[in-house]
Amino acid sequence: MKILVVSDTHSSLRNFMRVVDKEHPDKIFHLGDAQGKEREIQTIAGVPVTIVKGNCDNDISLPTTIVEEIGKHRAFLTHGDCYGVGSELYDLDRAIDAAKSENCDMLFFGHTHVPILDLGYKGMVIMNPGSLTSPRQSSGKYTYGILNIFENGEVESALKALE
Repeated sequence: MKILVVSDTHSSLRNFMRVVDKEHPDKIFHLGDAQGKEREIQTIAGVPVTIVKGNCDNDISLPTTIVEEIGKHRAFLTHGDCYGVGSELYDLDRAIDAAKSENCDMLFFGHTHVPILDLGYKGMVIMNPGSLTSPRQSSGKYTYGILNIFENGEVESALKALE
């Protein structure tokens, strides 16, 4: 199974559509700031989509966090603003504590528009896919994450840039 992880699309779906066409995911995690495009994202995707509320989202029906089973793992999905996330690993302690309180060993968040992938900080797999609309890292590239879940339950994580 392949999961596409995106965040901070900010009502622009052009790059989102390009990534879906390129990657052909089986499922999508959107980590917030879709800004009213949630239904369009689900229609475009054609696969199950899990979306959490970001600080720029007005849909109060969206949850701020969701826990998902991914193979042998439990993943904590959040936009991150309510946990004060930043662009450095040491800025993630509140989010990590919240994830661990839900017995999760994976943390996925957005908000900063800066991609992060760390496979062991404080015993967690941590991913911020960056942004497909307004990246803030020095490369300026549009980024997203991919999770490959194998039959044995193991998960392979990667960050990718849209070319």
